[in-house]
Amino acid sequence: MVRNESAPHFTRQIAEKGLARLMMRLPATRATIRAAAASQPHLYELCGAYGEACAVLDRMRKDTSANPSIVTEYEIICAEIEIDVMRILLAGQ
Repeated sequence: MVRNESAPHFTRQIAEKGLARLMMRLPATRATIRAAAASQPHLYELCGAYGEACAVLDRMRKDTSANPSIVTEYEIICAEIEIDVMRILLAGQ
């Protein structure tokens, strides 16, 4: 587990879930993502944002009354975060 001691426990938990999801979505970069998240606080925070966005998206996909345009918006947000993570990783090479 990557730890960022300055972040509250709840935020760390969300960031860890986001990190795990990113590693599943981007399997070729798993080791790089984990190492970068441990050393780059801004990437760790991005993992938290990804974790939150994915959690909301999961809930909305299960809710038959969810507004489809908002579901699409969250899908775009998640995809954009994935792109941002890849940019950060590529910039670090």
